[in-house]
Amino acid sequence: MSLLQPIVRAFIDVFGITRPTPAQEKRATQFIAALLIMVAVLFVLVGYIFIVHAR
Repeated sequence: MSLLQPIVRAFIDVFGITRPTPAQEKRATQFIAALLIMVAVLFVLVGYIFIVHAR
């Protein structure tokens, strides 16, 4: 089981979304993982730009 599957299941439960099939749940897990990675990269990039321009 992926570490992100509990996050996906919590998201589905909180927002009352109809339970997906296992294939759809896997796709949702991949989508959420991609979003989390993009957000992390964005934070690192913004932090880097902030530090470089603060000098």
